Amino acid sequence: MPIVEKEATSVSQYLSIVSGLIAEWSSPESGEIRPWFRGHKRADWNLVPGEFRFTDINPDEIRSEFVLKARALLDDSPTTDWEWYFLMQHHGLPTRLLDWTAGSLIGLHFAVCHDTGESDAAVWVLDPWRLNKWSISKSELVLSADSAAKKYLHPVYHQKKIPRRPIAIVPPYNSPRITVQRGAFSVHGSNRDGIDEQFATRLAKIHLAKDCCIEMRRELRCAGISEFTLFPDLDGLSRDIRGAEIEGC
Repeated sequence: MPIVEKEATSVSQYLSIVSGLIAEWSSPESGEIRPWFRGHKRADWNLVPGEFRFTDINPDEIRSEFVLKARALLDDSPTTDWEWYFLMQHHGLPTRLLDWTAGSLIGLHFAVCHDTGESDAAVWVLDPWRLNKWSISKSELVLSADSAAKKYLHPVYHQKKIPRRPIAIVPPYNSPRITVQRGAFSVHGSNRDGIDEQFATRLAKIHLAKDCCIEMRRELRCAGISEFTLFPDLDGLSRDIRGAEIEGC
């Protein structure tokens, strides 16, 4: 079954497409689904995590060095390997994680917030329950403490194999940013192909034409979705002011 592809030129049209997908993917037996969203500023990007975009890095070395040197910079250090892994992703190191959000407008914001009018953007829409049904034969979200999650993150320099297929995983909501962004993650297994190349049953791509993205940013600001909404810190505030006063959206 091919991936569903739609096109939106306004926030209202985008929300209408999302509502249609939810109606199509829901059923009386399982109830209404709550999809996840991931915004890409380029519509031609695949759903491939940072670690798999590089061919010559040693992920164990990166994890080991980050944990060794980051402790002195943290008020409260993570207590599990997964918490360290989420923190690495949060600060831009390559991992097998992909960030998602349970908020449709939040996903749209991440697609258009850095738009320069050079390329079309896109929002990917995923049914995480169906992904896990396909990957681990369970129609449920995986918590980082679950046994299914442990197979995807062995201690560093541990040579056990990880499963091939990606899964949807829910992190602990232990930071303001993850909370306000309604954050969630998928984690890749050993198959380096994008999720869109492995799984298409409940996956959709909403294209956003480049000449509509700036106006959609303005619409999102009017709806209360902006950088400071999603990054409640000084960096987010500065980007918010810059967007409103200098970039005009």
